[in-house]
Amino acid sequence: MTSPAPTPPPLEVEVAGDVSNVTAEWCPDCKAYTLLTGETVLLTPGGVVPVGFWAWCETCDMAEEEPSRV
Repeated sequence: MTSPAPTPPPLEVEVAGDVSNVTAEWCPDCKAYTLLTGETVLLTPGGVVPVGFWAWCETCDMAEEEPSRV
């Protein structure tokens, strides 16, 4: 009977998240140029990897974050 091969040590890689290509756009909900959009990227030793997009409206999204009054 042969013994299984030893497990290699875990690979340690530093990765950081960031955003790129941030632009201001027209928000169809509040009818103003308050919508920020951008691309979410990972910064790795091998380069920049795009992972998705995000959008945030300073008017619409701030209204959702206001504390409720009791």
